[in-house]
Amino acid sequence: MKKLLIVLAATALLSSVCFAKDLKIGIASGALAMDPYYQNETTTNSILSNIFDSLISFDKDIKTKPSLAVSWANPEPTVWILKLRKGVKFHNGNNFNADDVIFSFDRVKNWDKSGFKSTVAMIESFSKIDDFTVKFVTKKPFPILLRKLTYVGILDKETVEGKSNEWITLNPVGTGPYKLVTWRKGDLIKLTAYNDHWRGKPEIENVVFRPLTNNATRVAAILSGEVDIINRVPVVDVARVRRNDKLNFFVKPGLRLIFLQMDQFREDSPHIKSPTGKNPFLDVRVRKALFYGINEDAIVKYVMKDFAIPAAQFSPSVVFGYDPSIEREKYDPKKAKELLAEAGYPNGFEVQLDSPNNRYINDSQIAQAVAASLSKIGIKVTVNATPKSTFWAENRKLNTSFFLMGWASADGDASSILDAIVHSYDTVKGFGNRGRFSNAEVDALIDQSSAIMNPDERLKYLQKAQKIALTDLQCFIPLHYQVDLYAFGKTINFEPRTDSRIWVFDISTQ
Repeated sequence: MKKLLIVLAATALLSSVCFAKDLKIGIASGALAMDPYYQNETTTNSILSNIFDSLISFDKDIKTKPSLAVSWANPEPTVWILKLRKGVKFHNGNNFNADDVIFSFDRVKNWDKSGFKSTVAMIESFSKIDDFTVKFVTKKPFPILLRKLTYVGILDKETVEGKSNEWITLNPVGTGPYKLVTWRKGDLIKLTAYNDHWRGKPEIENVVFRPLTNNATRVAAILSGEVDIINRVPVVDVARVRRNDKLNFFVKPGLRLIFLQMDQFREDSPHIKSPTGKNPFLDVRVRKALFYGINEDAIVKYVMKDFAIPAAQFSPSVVFGYDPSIEREKYDPKKAKELLAEAGYPNGFEVQLDSPNNRYINDSQIAQAVAASLSKIGIKVTVNATPKSTFWAENRKLNTSFFLMGWASADGDASSILDAIVHSYDTVKGFGNRGRFSNAEVDALIDQSSAIMNPDERLKYLQKAQKIALTDLQCFIPLHYQVDLYAFGKTINFEPRTDSRIWVFDISTQ
């Protein structure tokens, strides 16, 4: 009997070793930091979600579910009580409790470099009731608090308190299913399974994220088997990937809107040559002329190879706040020229269009296609496409007049884009946009919507804010919604998520 038990134990051990797998993932861009609060950026959030748990998380269809909080109650309109999960440990063995939650929310709300201030702006206070109960008080009733809590990965107070920002970004300690082994920025991120995770032991033992920003390199890596999964399959390579009998190809409609934003607050904008000597984008007729003057259907067909959806509004239909009554205006260069003439620019003007060249699918090619379209209505556009690190650095300094970027309402609610890209700039709340569009009525609608608990009533406010900002004032130019394209080996069980995150815990092998 003793020998039989030994044999069974050895067999079980061998089986576990066989199923453990090193997974290599080729990603189109790398993480900006290992500090979970530094910048609200999809790739960074995706990688860090494997290291840090939040109080609430999303399933693959962006529905909320318990994570470090196991239950919650809303006993008063502005009061939320959350019960925390017991028995959770950080990667270094420290116990998770309410002190870590309070410390984390204080930092994400008050740290001057926090990229997530807008997600917690409605929270007035947070306090500890006991070691496993916390209380959140919001400034007004806040129907989407649980969705906003998904953004905040919880730090270990005992480890982090008193440490420098540089130390924190190099030494991430979370409670997630994976812990950091190595981070070489721009080169690789290696994680290993945290076997004591409260969800259980991950099947994938070691995972390497490799930023393969060059499209050809990324495709070559998946075709050769050098990596097991890639995201953002280049649209020009879809047919080649599909022909490979060792690979699966997956199309997932995404949340990300690709759009153009422009300087709407300075008379003298840095990269414009205008016959009037003024910034043309201050005139709504010019902004509308751009919308009519861009042939988005052609961009989708020829640049995106039909792997994109022309956008009429801020977010796709899966996001709360979508308005089915808003349809995209048709390409109309004649009307665009008429609007430019009315605004005093019958012969157009010159402007630089800034764009990343390694952040979004075909970003620099889209910028070039936009420039070609606008040339037909008399606007001379020079494209300045740079790596995303350079692009964002200049963008943060407002050294731009006209730029291409993307935004995904990753929490499934239109407040995400309304707060970040439409609301007037507010450093305290973390609201506002780098084009500095500003309208008091729109701000009021956005602010009021955040306190309406009845979803039907709240939807009206979100839709009205969008109609004024987009339809009436053309706060920016929506182009299209990205479609997420993945390729992965047939021995990999992988189902892409609506929020575009690569959540390794759910990946398995055959």
